Amino acid sequence: MDETTDLAAPGRTVGPYRLLRSLGRGGFGEVFLGEAGDGTRAAVKLLHANWAGDEDMRRRFAAEVDQARRVSGFCIAAILDADPTADQPWIATEYIDGPTLQRAVAEDGPRRGAELQRLAVATATALAAIHAAGVVHRDLKPENIMLAPDGPRVIDFGIARAVETTSVTASGIVGTVGYMAPEQLEGMRLSSAVDVFSWASVMVFAATGREAFHGPTQASRIARVLSGEPDTGDLSGPLLDVVLACLDKEPKRRPDAAALFHHLVAGTSPDPVETVAPTRVEEGPRTPLTLHHTEVEGGARPSPRPEPGHAPNQSPEPAPPGPGARTPSAAGPFPSGEAPPYHFAGVRFTRIEVLAAAMQENWSDAVTVFGDHAERAMLGSWVINDINDTRVDRSLFRREVRDANMAVASFVAQAAPELAPRFRGHDLTVAGLGRLFHDPRPLITGGHEANELMLLARPELLRQMSAHRTGDSAQLSQLARDIETAERTGAAFHGELTQNLVGWRRFEGRTEPALVLTFLLHPELAVAPDPGGLPGVRVWTSALWSRVESASGARRAGYAAAVYAALPSIVTLARQRGVWERKKEVLDREHQMLAGAVAAQNEHRSVQVMLGLAVIPLLGASFVLASAAPDSGIGMLFFLASAASFLAWVVLTVQRSHRHGSDALRESREFRLQNIPGQDRRLVEGLQMMDRDLARARQLCSQPPRRRD
Repeated sequence: MDETTDLAAPGRTVGPYRLLRSLGRGGFGEVFLGEAGDGTRAAVKLLHANWAGDEDMRRRFAAEVDQARRVSGFCIAAILDADPTADQPWIATEYIDGPTLQRAVAEDGPRRGAELQRLAVATATALAAIHAAGVVHRDLKPENIMLAPDGPRVIDFGIARAVETTSVTASGIVGTVGYMAPEQLEGMRLSSAVDVFSWASVMVFAATGREAFHGPTQASRIARVLSGEPDTGDLSGPLLDVVLACLDKEPKRRPDAAALFHHLVAGTSPDPVETVAPTRVEEGPRTPLTLHHTEVEGGARPSPRPEPGHAPNQSPEPAPPGPGARTPSAAGPFPSGEAPPYHFAGVRFTRIEVLAAAMQENWSDAVTVFGDHAERAMLGSWVINDINDTRVDRSLFRREVRDANMAVASFVAQAAPELAPRFRGHDLTVAGLGRLFHDPRPLITGGHEANELMLLARPELLRQMSAHRTGDSAQLSQLARDIETAERTGAAFHGELTQNLVGWRRFEGRTEPALVLTFLLHPELAVAPDPGGLPGVRVWTSALWSRVESASGARRAGYAAAVYAALPSIVTLARQRGVWERKKEVLDREHQMLAGAVAAQNEHRSVQVMLGLAVIPLLGASFVLASAAPDSGIGMLFFLASAASFLAWVVLTVQRSHRHGSDALRESREFRLQNIPGQDRRLVEGLQMMDRDLARARQLCSQPPRRRD
């Protein structure tokens, strides 16, 4: 048990709230259902305990909470209380009693028609309110939209920015791959436009049940966000036009939240000419990495820093290399020091190798250069025309750049292959990867560092890093091939399950390269997942894990990652089975109760009918016998019997409504009793289908895997 869970165990008191139970856990902390002394309930989020010692985080968190409190309270979960100064910082928001959009779509299917339109308008309204308060959500996704009885509510707004700018996440990305804008994935400076992109991605999921940029692997999803087209399913009309405008790769071409709301309400399509640049609400540029500057040509970087590619007012002359500094080889036709200079990060450079080293060290500035068409063109002109370097691929400067980070990596590897492989400040030698990918838990639970690791685990990146002429080149190339093998293995495994198991056909399978890389670098970490306390999960994980045990190497890593990726599907199946089993128990009890009640009312009715039918014959017999033998008294006995029968019939008639309800109620009871067997049969068939799926999964996974590569 980690420190966060220990401090936040249910039953503890946080501020005025007593924690009742855990509601979920994510990248920033764990959320509990809390109850105050007056009965008020709240969703209490405790941030990860390892942030407690970061004073900068506490200061920013306090400021952001104060800012988030100014967001209008409609369509959002309002902030009730917070304490950034607590031993474990916490925040309490309005408790929404309802499912998340993610769970609702998974269990009930995509939204349609007016329901989808209401969802779009409500969430756009919330987004406009959040942005109007100067807050950017940064992690809008189906899990952060609650479907309350009175309409959708957006949760977890404004917290990501406070956390994102701390040193804890200085080397990571806040957000969820699949709903993140391209500039968010690339570590560029962000604006409110990222939320508009995420909103459109959420609407596609709500309408289709799958992500707009779906794919079998994390790498394929990232590539599709950066350069591919969204899959919008059967969306049509003005909503489709709005969604496509919001999914534009260029932030400045997306409508802002206010314009988005207007188009949704008016039912109009955005005009690209009319879209406006989103309001920037950040203070200063986003710096995704904490870097240490080394000696580069021209000495230390001056302050203030000029824009990349432009000369400062006074450019320092190149300083002689210090002890231990690299001695770059001459590039181009100019003798060393005679080439026209290129200015980067406030320093003048005449040798491409030294510029590459500076870009590797000052990664965020380099991303700015390659992410801007004009800046990239200036660099290309210097490389091609001024120094006439022939080692760097000209396409880096002549084609549109979709992934600025990969462009930087390619430039550095080609211009200075003798440098050690680094990416966004991370050491990507095999040893460095081993240190980075040492713990699968953040990748499984969605920790804040997971997204950064997912970017680092792409095979194309490792293949690019292998271009550095170091002792790790062959191993990095092999890791890239192994990840691809593992991804194919995991995708084939999921395909095998969906083809043979009826209940799996609605689930999308993914094999996360970051988890695969963790298992490749540390095979001892590839152990069966902990099923937790949810009944039914253990039997499924045990059945699937037998396939992992039968494989080795990259295929074992692929199977293991596929099983972990299937955990949400397994949990959904386990919950569905629990719902069906409980519903069957309720139906069985109801059937038993109704059967007794209907039997009693039928018996009552039978006796009543018999008595009613007996009155007339008895009365007739009494008159006949009285006429035939007036002195015998037999006629009087029959008369008394008929009177008694009539009186009993009257009593039973009066008692019928008292004991068994009105005629309508009795008919409803009988109708319900007739329909229960059909519902019960469907539940039994569903449970039997799950049993057959589980048995078939055991059979499939116990067989030796067939090689597909």
